[in-house]
Amino acid sequence: MVVSVPVFVAYNRLIVTAYNLAWLFYNIHLYGAKMFIYVTNWTYTILNIYFVFATTLSSIALYKDLKRQTETIPLATDEQTVEIEMEPGNYGAADQDREEANEKDALQCHHKFFWFIYVIAATAGLSVTVTFWSVLAGDNPIDANSITKHALNSVFMVIDTSLSAIPVRLLHFIYAFLYIIIYLVFTVIYWLLGGTDNQGNTYIYKGLDYDNFEPIIVGLMTVSLLVVLPVLHLILFGITKLRDHLYRNYKA
Repeated sequence: MVVSVPVFVAYNRLIVTAYNLAWLFYNIHLYGAKMFIYVTNWTYTILNIYFVFATTLSSIALYKDLKRQTETIPLATDEQTVEIEMEPGNYGAADQDREEANEKDALQCHHKFFWFIYVIAATAGLSVTVTFWSVLAGDNPIDANSITKHALNSVFMVIDTSLSAIPVRLLHFIYAFLYIIIYLVFTVIYWLLGGTDNQGNTYIYKGLDYDNFEPIIVGLMTVSLLVVLPVLHLILFGITKLRDHLYRNYKA
C-alpha cells in the first residue's frame, strides 16, 4: 500500500521532527557547548537538520500538489520530477538506468545537500547505534535520552528510507567515511588543546585516550571504517531496492 503524501508529512516527518528537536534542545540545555564534543551528538544534530529539511521539502511539495489540483493544472512540480522528494518507485524498472544516469543533472543544489546529509544521518547514524550498543552501553546510563540518540535515531532513518524515495548509491558511503575521519581529527585537535569531557577527563572516549593510546584501537577503528560502515551502508542500499521492488509490483 502506498503511503500518501499528507500522511507521510503529518505522521512521519512533522511528528518525528518535533520529537527530535525537543530532545536536541533538551541536550543543549543539559550539556551546553560540551554536548558537541561527542560524535553521537554531531550525528544527532545532523539527523535533526535532515528532518527539518525533509519536512520543509515535503510540505512545499504537498502545497504545490494541492494548489495544482485546485487550479486543475496538469503540470508536474520540481518535487514530483525528482524521485528523492516524492513517493517511492515513481519510475519503471526499464527506465531506472536512464534515470540514474540523468540524476545529477535533475537535482538542484538543495536536493544534493539534502541527499548528502541523509547519508550522514542514516549511515553514520547506524554506525553510532552499532558502536554504542556493542562497545559503550555498559559504561553509560540507559535512559530515554540515550535510547533516542543511540537507537531511535536509526529507527527513524530506516523508516524514513522505507517510506520515501531517497535513493542510496553504494559509493556514497564515502561521505560517512569522511565524516568519521573528520570527527577523529577533531578529537586529536581537542586533546592537543587540553580539552576535557563532561567529567573532566582528558579524553572524549576511553578508547580515544591519546595519553594512553593502545595500538589495538587503530585496528578496531580500521575494521569499523572499512568493514562495518560499508556493510551498514549496504543494508540501507538493500532496503531501498526492496522498497522500490515492492512499490513497482504491489502498489495499489
